[in-house]
Amino acid sequence: MIRTLRTASLFLLPLAACTKGDKVASFVDIPVVTVQATEEQGGSTSKITDAWVSVDERFIGVWELPAHVPVLAEGEHRITVVPAIKRNGTFDDRLRYPFYNEWNGNAYLTKDATTSVQPVTSYLGASEFWVEPFSDPIGRLNVTADSDTLLLAPFMPDPELDNTTCRGFVLDAAHPYIRLFTDEDFDVYGGPVFLELDYRTDVMLTVGVIYNYDGSTGTDAWVLVAPTLKSNGTMPWNKIYIDLSSAFNLAITQRDIYIEARLPSGQASATANIDNLKLLRLTP
Repeated sequence: MIRTLRTASLFLLPLAACTKGDKVASFVDIPVVTVQATEEQGGSTSKITDAWVSVDERFIGVWELPAHVPVLAEGEHRITVVPAIKRNGTFDDRLRYPFYNEWNGNAYLTKDATTSVQPVTSYLGASEFWVEPFSDPIGRLNVTADSDTLLLAPFMPDPELDNTTCRGFVLDAAHPYIRLFTDEDFDVYGGPVFLELDYRTDVMLTVGVIYNYDGSTGTDAWVLVAPTLKSNGTMPWNKIYIDLSSAFNLAITQRDIYIEARLPSGQASATANIDNLKLLRLTP
């Protein structure tokens, strides 16, 4: 079961509990939660934004990372961290990611002092992956016949992105539109289905689903992915977790994923780079 988070209200509970009376809290710092993944799992990039934290199996709250967590305990204790993400990149829709394992570790806590932990998670053993790493010039994505341009050849390894190759496209007045799509006819398994994507772009991307229903082809735009271009001219990488669970549990067939971009009116050109595209389901 996927549970969404309303983070702000949860933050207040442990803080209040640790200031009652003369009790003095210990503190646990969680600067980041990283992912350890194999090449077959599509690499180790991640964007874990929140942590569900428990001490000795007692839940003490949901914390935005980096977190400074007050705990009314001292000495050796068992810390559990469950990774959470922003569903579809939405700020106020956060949930425990159903494909990451929880992390457990021991920490020695001291009153009015801070102990730092460095959680490392991995993918659940029951996770099934469809991965496009964008390392092959042929690749697993197709370009529609009405597209005005093609994917560029794989770029050199990028130190900002797990030091792996990526691909991309350029739009301009003569080449204003592109749609990339899978041709896999993904099956229905039931349960959660997520699409992970690393990207940097100065144009809006549309991620959607192509399917067959009652003999006709349908297309549903699912998520709009905002440009990452900053006011200082930099265009950093970002990562998004797109929840496709409902699309994969409808009475439709021949499901495929597409990524689409169109040059905005008045913009001379646009560039997008994409990497580590992976569809995750749980093995039935």
